[in-house]
Amino acid sequence: MENVQPNITILSVNEVPDSTVINRSALRRMGNQTVNVDLNVRVVPNVEKSIVSLVVSCSYLAQIGFLRYRILVSSVVANFGVENLRKIVIPKGDENVIPSDIMMTMLGVAVGALRGVVAVRTQGTKLRNSPLPLIDLKTLIYRLHYGQTPVDR
Repeated sequence: MENVQPNITILSVNEVPDSTVINRSALRRMGNQTVNVDLNVRVVPNVEKSIVSLVVSCSYLAQIGFLRYRILVSSVVANFGVENLRKIVIPKGDENVIPSDIMMTMLGVAVGALRGVVAVRTQGTKLRNSPLPLIDLKTLIYRLHYGQTPVDR
C-alpha cells in the first residue's frame, strides 16, 4: 500500500428521515435522573464509487424506577467522496478498512452533524441542557477497530 493523502469532500450530511424520536411520556416522568448516551457508528465504503458513508446514531437512556427507557434516538448519515479510495483501503477479510487518520476526519464531521441535530430536536424539552457529550474520537476509532493502539486512560 502506497502512502497517499487523499482529497476528501463532503457530498452530503443529512438527518436520517424519521430517525429522531423523543419518548415524551418517559421524558415527563424522568425527573432529574442522569441521562446516559450510547453512540453507534456504521461505516459503509463503496470502493467502486470512491464514496464512504458514515451513519452515526445516538440513544439517550434514563433509569426511571426499575426500568431503563430510551428517551431520545437520532441518526445522521454523512457521505464523503474520497479520491483514490481503492488505493488507501486496507483489506481485512471480507471488509475494507479505512485508515484511522481519514476516519478521524470523517467521523468528526458526522458526530458534529449529529450534535447539531440533537441540539435542534431537543429545544424546548428537558433535554435542551443535555447536549451530545464530548466524544474522544481516538478512543472511538480504536473501539471501531480502525486505530492501531488503545488509548491510555
